[in-house]
Amino acid sequence: MSIRAKIMNALFKRTLKPMLKQHLTDIPKLRQRLGASDQAVPKPLKSVVIDRIDVEGLTLDRVAHDSARADCLCLYFHGGGYVLPGSDGHVALAAKLSELASMTVYLVDYSLGPEAPFPGAVDDALKAYQYLINQGFTAHQIIVGGDSAGGGLAAATMLNLKNQGMPQPAAAILLSPWLDLSLSGSSVKANEEKDVMLSESVLASWASAYLQQRDPLAPLASPIYGDLSGLAPMLVHVGSTEILRSDSEDFVDRIIEQGGSAVLKIWDQVPHVFQVLGSRLPEAKASIALLAEYCRQQFNQRS
Repeated sequence: MSIRAKIMNALFKRTLKPMLKQHLTDIPKLRQRLGASDQAVPKPLKSVVIDRIDVEGLTLDRVAHDSARADCLCLYFHGGGYVLPGSDGHVALAAKLSELASMTVYLVDYSLGPEAPFPGAVDDALKAYQYLINQGFTAHQIIVGGDSAGGGLAAATMLNLKNQGMPQPAAAILLSPWLDLSLSGSSVKANEEKDVMLSESVLASWASAYLQQRDPLAPLASPIYGDLSGLAPMLVHVGSTEILRSDSEDFVDRIIEQGGSAVLKIWDQVPHVFQVLGSRLPEAKASIALLAEYCRQQFNQRS
């Protein structure tokens, strides 16, 4: 663990973790409080172009570095417990992935709970994927990705595509994905005190706001309970002290048991979705580089 990671861990544990607990059920207030933190995130480089696209009421932000190829795409879903919007940190992450992987990244501003409960986000994800297909791109030109709840949504999208009889994307990159909304994973309790950001009570509140009494074991809500055979290959990154660590571990185990391809990388004592801190943490820079290289490899295998 780097010195910068130690400092960030201490800061998050002292400020962010208590704030999330403080606004356990007041989601509008939490959105307002977290919005101010975007000012501390560096803006993308001038060599990155961001275009906003409206798809029948669904907003996509197209993020493309000068080096990005037009035929290599990443459909990316931001985290936020299915109740919080994306941040400038997600835009910065998309810009860096676009630069390093030479791909165009589409950030999806999907529906959030409690205003638009499950399966609203899943429907929006499929709409975004279908939009790219309608633009003339093939499934093998698309990688899906996401962090936290967005990582779960990316996995749910692959299950949904399978259910719909549609082709799988080239691959998936999942960053600390939330894959089990029932919170039954072993690390939820084992890492409760170690996780510098998330708490079981916070995740339970967010799951309730999103599900609105729907079954947390439904595969499109908690992909870990789905039939995972035949899904696209995937790379999963997670921190060793996260309460969601077991989501990644159990998911990758089940993918492999069902004949799929999945690689898990566990990073030592880093914050949840540390990749959005790419300009500050050396671990984040290293993780993003590995994710980008994986995307390059998957595209090259299918070109």
